[in-house]
Amino acid sequence: MLEIFRLLVLLIGLSVAGAAHAELSLTDLKGRNVTLQKPASRILVDDGRMIIALSFLSDDPISLVAAWPHDIDRFGRELYATYLAKFPAIDTLPRSTSNTQDMAVEQVIAAKPDLVILSLHSRPAEQQLAQLDEAGIPVIFVDFSADPFVNTDKSLDILGKAIGRDEQAQKVVAFRQQQKRMLMDRISMAGALQKPVVFMETHASTNEACCNSPGSGNVGRFIDFAGGANIGAVLKGRPSGQISLEYALATKPDIYIASGGQYMEKRGGLLVGPNYSASETQASLDRLLARPGFSSLPAIEKGNIHGISQQLFNSPLDLLALELIARWVHPDLSADIDVEAVRQEFNGFMAVPLTGAYWTK
Repeated sequence: MLEIFRLLVLLIGLSVAGAAHAELSLTDLKGRNVTLQKPASRILVDDGRMIIALSFLSDDPISLVAAWPHDIDRFGRELYATYLAKFPAIDTLPRSTSNTQDMAVEQVIAAKPDLVILSLHSRPAEQQLAQLDEAGIPVIFVDFSADPFVNTDKSLDILGKAIGRDEQAQKVVAFRQQQKRMLMDRISMAGALQKPVVFMETHASTNEACCNSPGSGNVGRFIDFAGGANIGAVLKGRPSGQISLEYALATKPDIYIASGGQYMEKRGGLLVGPNYSASETQASLDRLLARPGFSSLPAIEKGNIHGISQQLFNSPLDLLALELIARWVHPDLSADIDVEAVRQEFNGFMAVPLTGAYWTK
């Protein structure tokens, strides 16, 4: 009996050890099958906004980061300040190249990550990926910006698996999909009604040429889902681009939405976020609308003018943007949708709660 007992103990020990070192297999957004020896705990990212995604999955997302681009304007200066206050180490982490730059393989290896997470639209050379593979550093591709409507939930699922937080990822994804289904039910009630024409001006500025617009992809999908007709759809096959003011005026938009934030302060843009009062935000919006030609927009006559922080896009926070756009496009169908309540639900998931004004009332 004693020998049988010892054998059982040995088998259990081997089983536990095997589970502790079980490999993780996942498929990234490029369809690449990637194997991790264990859940990643030192991640290098090429976009600071991925840290926001990690904050939905971990109580201490900064402890998981080996290096990031320090692209604070992308992250959002207001939002970054809240992360810095809670996790001071974020400011001292090594820098990595962003997805707008060529990858520096030596820099990546020096950071000693056990996983590199790249944006779907970044373009590392196959030779660079091979070098990382030779160094034993796996790479996965995710997407929160090129086609967020399709890829954000998929990317959360991939990240959850990669860091051993699959259960948490599933909770976040389930909540997001539940909200989307609710919106879909509401918007479907519009039926054959004519779609309101939406002019969204991203990075709206009085100092720069008008007009930046989401195209047929990216945030353009949000407008489509919300039951609006996006004038930027003319940018076929492009996630974003520039349209002329003449074209924008000719479309006679029913709704105007400007995006901006603190990063637009020196660019004469929309100032919205926790560092600005409602009157400061309104004043910046008034300046945008005072540009030549804007007074003739039907949206102004109808009072359908809105402002939103760019920081609500390109991360799982984009559900808030989707709900806001739905409310603005079809207010009669979605008047009882409480975006603030959704924010509070999100704050229950996030390591760093989102507080302050990120959209116009």
